[in-house]
Amino acid sequence: MPTSTELITSTLTDTFDLDPAEVTPERTFEDLGLDSLALVEMGLMLQERTGLSLEDIPLSTTIGGLAALMDAQDADKALTTAPNSGS
Repeated sequence: MPTSTELITSTLTDTFDLDPAEVTPERTFEDLGLDSLALVEMGLMLQERTGLSLEDIPLSTTIGGLAALMDAQDADKALTTAPNSGS
C-alpha cells in the first residue's frame, strides 16, 4: 500500500500533469500552481481512494502536512472502526 505522500504525489502528477520531482513534502499546493478548485478536486479524489474526509485544504498546506493529516485521520479511523474481514 502506498504511503500518504506517495498517494498525494501520484494524484497530483496524474491529474494535474505535474513533474514528480517538483512534488516534494515541503512544497505547498500554491507553490505547485494549484488553485482552490484544484484542491477541492484533489481532495475528492483522495477521499475516494482512501475513505478519509479531506475538506477545506488551504493552499498554504504542504504536501507533507497533508500527508501527516491523512496519516492521523487514518490512525484515528483504525482505532474507532473494526477491520473489514471481507466476508
